[in-house]
Amino acid sequence: MRRLPRVLPARRALQWTMFAVTVAIGVRFTLWVVPHLEGRWPGLSRPAGVEAFLPIDGMLSLRHLLLTGVVDAIHPAALAVFLAVCVMSLMVAKSFCSNVCPVGLVSELAGRLGVRLTGRSWTPPRWLDVPLRGVKFVLLGFFVWAVWIAMDGAAVAAFLASPYAKVVDAKMWAFFASPSRLTVAVLGMLLVGSVFIRDLWCRYLCPYGALLGLLGRLAPLKVTRDQALCTGCRACTRACPARLAVHRASRVRSVECSSCQDCVLACPVRGCLAIRPPTPALRRRWLRPVVAAVLAMAVFFGILIAFRLTGAWQSSVTEAEYHRRLPQMTSPAYVHPR
Repeated sequence: MRRLPRVLPARRALQWTMFAVTVAIGVRFTLWVVPHLEGRWPGLSRPAGVEAFLPIDGMLSLRHLLLTGVVDAIHPAALAVFLAVCVMSLMVAKSFCSNVCPVGLVSELAGRLGVRLTGRSWTPPRWLDVPLRGVKFVLLGFFVWAVWIAMDGAAVAAFLASPYAKVVDAKMWAFFASPSRLTVAVLGMLLVGSVFIRDLWCRYLCPYGALLGLLGRLAPLKVTRDQALCTGCRACTRACPARLAVHRASRVRSVECSSCQDCVLACPVRGCLAIRPPTPALRRRWLRPVVAAVLAMAVFFGILIAFRLTGAWQSSVTEAEYHRRLPQMTSPAYVHPR
C-alpha cells in the first residue's frame, strides 16, 4: 500500500461530525459529573448520549426488553444506541465501523499516517493474522455467554436496577479521567501499533466489531462486483483496508468488510463495484457511495429519534438521586454485582 486510497468525502465528514459529537458529550458529561462528585449542583443536565459508551448495558437492556417487553428505565439510551448500531450494520454491512465509530476514525487516521511515514502498512503473516482475528470473537463469545447464558431474567433485572448500574457511566468516566499507568501504556501501545498495523484494535480485539461483522453477513446491502465490467486491475484489493481480495469476490461477504467503500472509489470502471441488493434481478440497481452512507446514517438516527419521541431516552434516575449516589460510588455498595 504505497498509495493511500481515496476516501469518500461524505463518509469522512460523517466520521468527523460523530467524533465532534462524542467529544461534546464527553465534555458535557464531565461538566455535569464533577460538580456532583464535589457535592455541588451542576449548571447543566446529564447528556443521555453518554450511554453510547455502555454497550454491555445496551445488550443487557435488549435481553430485558425481549423477556419483559419493557425498556429499562435506568439506561434507555444505551438500548437505543445499541439497537441503532446493530440495525444500521444489519442493513448496510458493518457500516457503523466506517461511518460512526470514533475509535474507527482514530485507527484509520493512524494507519494512513503509517503509510505516509513508512510507505506501507504492515500485515502479519497469514498464520498469525488469522488466529489474531479470532481474538475479538472470543471476547464477543465471553460477553454473549455472560449476558445470555450465565444470567437468568431475574439476574438481568437485578443488575440493571443495582446501585452499580445507576452510576456505571460515572465509574467509566473516572476510569479514563484518572487512568493508571497500565491503562496509559496499553492505550499508547494500541495507538502506536495502529500506525504500523492498520486497524489494530478493530481487526483483532474489538468485540463490538465482531458482533457487527456477523450481523453484516446478513445485510441485504453489500459491496458487489459486476464481473462483466471488471477489468481485473486489482485496484479495489489494493485499496481495501481490511486486506480482502475484492477483485475475486462477486459479493463481499467477509465479516471484516465495513462498507467503507474505499474499493468502490478505487475502481476505474463506473458501476463495476457498488453497494447493491442481494438478488441478481436487483443487482443492476446500485447505490452511489454517498447514498449508501447516508442510508446507513438515516437508519441510525431514525432509531434514536424514535426512542426520543416515545420518551425512552432520558434516565429515570433523578438529579437528586445522582447527587446523593455519585459522591459514594467508590464505596462497597457500588461494586460490580457478581
